[in-house]
Amino acid sequence: MDITQFIKQTESHKIVPVFFHQDASVVINAIEASYKGGVRVFEFVNRGLNGLETFKTIIPHFKKYDDLVIGVGTIYDSKTAAQFVEAGAQFIVSPGLVTELANYCVHHNIAYIPGIATITEATTAMHLGCEMIKIFPANVIGSAFAKAVKSVLPQLAIMPTGGINPTENGLKEWFDAGVNCVGMGSQLFDKLKINNGDFNGLEQDIKKAVKTAFSLQS
Repeated sequence: MDITQFIKQTESHKIVPVFFHQDASVVINAIEASYKGGVRVFEFVNRGLNGLETFKTIIPHFKKYDDLVIGVGTIYDSKTAAQFVEAGAQFIVSPGLVTELANYCVHHNIAYIPGIATITEATTAMHLGCEMIKIFPANVIGSAFAKAVKSVLPQLAIMPTGGINPTENGLKEWFDAGVNCVGMGSQLFDKLKINNGDFNGLEQDIKKAVKTAFSLQS
């Protein structure tokens, strides 16, 4: 998926869950709950020793959803990105801006969203061909920074990630700042529900967050 398509998809669906678990079955259930909750873009986080193997296990389960976009985050180099793309990743996210990773993704027409924390990094990302950036960690940097980026680099789409609460107030401050979607991890995935296998409850939490995000755009 190229970056233009990815941006359109995130603009349409607002919330991008960010999730990892060592157990592939838990990841599969979390993605299923997210999809049923209204999510259409999902970021699998490449953590642990078996991230690639877990990803290869989960991908076949979602061929049935032709409108679901699954990508991979916490990527630091083009070699790892290529392995995940070969396994079915449709977009790549990194915690920081990695020049060789940007070059690889732009060259292969793959959506790449680098993490940035300064205007200099945002400008560098733009010059490398990135059309979307991830403000990370969002709760540390703050929504005022997103507004500042949009004022000087309005052509960049923004996906803040990290510590954003799925409440009306928590989401409103970011959408008011001009972001087109938000990445959400632990605030969206209740650990107790995950540990108890309560994926129906998780689905309801996600559905509520998605509904809240859409209500702020009307």
